[in-house]
Amino acid sequence: MYAPVIRIKTTGRYVLLLAWARDKHGAWHARVAWLAREHVAWRGVDVWMRAADLESVESQNYRQMPKRIEEPDF
Repeated sequence: MYAPVIRIKTTGRYVLLLAWARDKHGAWHARVAWLAREHVAWRGVDVWMRAADLESVESQNYRQMPKRIEEPDF
């Protein structure tokens, strides 16, 4: 299985979708990751974001992504 690409609405950045999780209030969040360049080095960024701040990308398959109902540490 590969990580599908999803888009951050506010920045237009395409990121990798790693997992879904629902918080204690019932809102969905997505764990996403991307590479960021700092001067000459690259670093990995791995964060939880509100699912409402993301939009799907055509041709990507999101059905097999892991979904957690327990509370991750946002």
